[in-house]
Amino acid sequence: MKIRMDKITLRSKICLSVALSIMGAFFLVQSLLVFKIFKPSYNFALFGYACVMAFSLPFFSFVKEFLDMVFSKEKELLEEVMTKNTYLEHAAKILRHDMHSGINTYIPRGVRSLKRRLSEEDIKRLKLEAPLKLISEGLEHSQQVYKGVFEFTNLVREEATMHLEPVDLAEILRAYLKRTSYSDQVAIERLVTIPVNESLFCTAIDNLIRNGLKYNDSSTKIVAIRMLDEDTIGVIDNGRGMSPKEFEELSKPYKRKKDQKEGGTGLGLNICLAIFKEHGFEVSVDDVPKGTRIRIKIR
Repeated sequence: MKIRMDKITLRSKICLSVALSIMGAFFLVQSLLVFKIFKPSYNFALFGYACVMAFSLPFFSFVKEFLDMVFSKEKELLEEVMTKNTYLEHAAKILRHDMHSGINTYIPRGVRSLKRRLSEEDIKRLKLEAPLKLISEGLEHSQQVYKGVFEFTNLVREEATMHLEPVDLAEILRAYLKRTSYSDQVAIERLVTIPVNESLFCTAIDNLIRNGLKYNDSSTKIVAIRMLDEDTIGVIDNGRGMSPKEFEELSKPYKRKKDQKEGGTGLGLNICLAIFKEHGFEVSVDDVPKGTRIRIKIR
């Protein structure tokens, strides 16, 4: 939290100046006594006590106003956070409820109805194979994203629990990635079968994959997902790399590397780590000479 000194009142600044002046005079006298320029006396002792007493009132007056300003700033920040949280809750409600019908009912019905009305001859004659495939895959991807958003926003509800079920991690990741344009750049080796929330887990891993491909200047970009040991999943890329210290900093909301040419909000990694935390997984980064190696400890 940043406190601006220009917001401190003139009265408080005067109090601080007076307090510092008194202490300056006290230390000056003490220095003269130490170097034996003056001999210690009863009057000097009284002067010292007087300085301490005179210093206390303006100094504590300054401290009181400074703390009042700090608490006032905290209150403003809290009110701002509560207001923004209200907006986010409303946005979550729109995503959870108002978009459900369009994504899971109306659009799927429209696509099925369109396919029923088009014969194979019509599709070939009008060259509709590719557009229909894009619509179907886009819809499937949108439904997957919606499901992830629904599951994630569900966690803000009081006493909410995340739905987990045992799945083969390699299998669900391959199924998730087959609808993306970068699936051929991801090598998924044999993984374990454990209880996870499929939508959220795939969303979190996908964020790490996209980061590994996005922040990557290699001629051949690649991300590998494999078991580093029986309890740890590794997400490894050949990109620019990220040190443990950078990972700790970039894990915070809205944090991005300085002078980064790629666009972004600085929220993806933070949300990704929140998902892993809800699963009880621990995430860290190894210090490697090239690229990034992320460790997800699952047990």
